[in-house]
Amino acid sequence: MLNHPRVYNFLTKSDQVVRVRPLQPSDAPYLVDLFENMSSDSRYHRFLQTLEYIDMESMWTQAELIAYNSAANARGLIAFCDTAERPDVPVAAVRYVRLNGYEAEIGVSVRDDMQNKGIGSHLLGLLVEEAHNEGLSRLLAYVQNSNIAIWHILNRLNYPLSRRPDGGATEVVIHVGDVDGCEDTAIDYSPEPQLIG
Repeated sequence: MLNHPRVYNFLTKSDQVVRVRPLQPSDAPYLVDLFENMSSDSRYHRFLQTLEYIDMESMWTQAELIAYNSAANARGLIAFCDTAERPDVPVAAVRYVRLNGYEAEIGVSVRDDMQNKGIGSHLLGLLVEEAHNEGLSRLLAYVQNSNIAIWHILNRLNYPLSRRPDGGATEVVIHVGDVDGCEDTAIDYSPEPQLIG
């Protein structure tokens, strides 16, 4: 389980209160809401596809799988904020999915109108700390070179990064701990972009 309080609050750069808690199996509706409030550019940067025309059934199926898997081989955080529209709006989610005993794949999603407020940085920092505490050694991501926002977030982490360019994208490794007894081999990482989270 996550090593910080079940509900964690922080302020954005514009002094909005953000409430964070662990992602739960019942959170599929919040993940769908988050996805629906991401532009085609945000979806492209996050999922390596524009995903403009996704049928609702596929979206819900993917969201349910992600939410449910957060109780099994993954860890995630979801953030809420009150907006002018309504209270408790899901504004961001981060998670990692274990690939083996010492590596996990990470993902960050922030709805468009809440970007550039420090939310993604804060959430990813919490998740990386959790991965370190859980004994993981490396967190993997496949990042579009044009995704300036995620590069700012990654460069603010207090952990070393390795990068391997691959055309218009880069394979990134966040080194969160030592791999005891494991060879540090080249990454064999072929991401299967997920629709949400």
